[in-house]
Amino acid sequence: MSANRNIYIYIYIYIFMSKIISVADDVYASLKKLKGKKYSYSQVIRSLFKKQSNVDYVLSFAGKGGVDEKAIEDVQEAWKQWGSA
Repeated sequence: MSANRNIYIYIYIYIFMSKIISVADDVYASLKKLKGKKYSYSQVIRSLFKKQSNVDYVLSFAGKGGVDEKAIEDVQEAWKQWGSA
């Protein structure tokens, strides 16, 4: 007597779906420049939407040079006035 055995094979296929979008020529040029040869357009767009904390945003300028001491003093003074108002 032979036993019938059912063998079930599940195959999961994950397909990345692409979408077509339209952008203005100047936007395309900017994206292409940011993309370079290292990144995909999706990676560039995703990075533009990535939320940064204020600390991350400020630290992204660290070491860039061009610190305007007068502008820093003006901001500090404005904060003092705003805090005392």
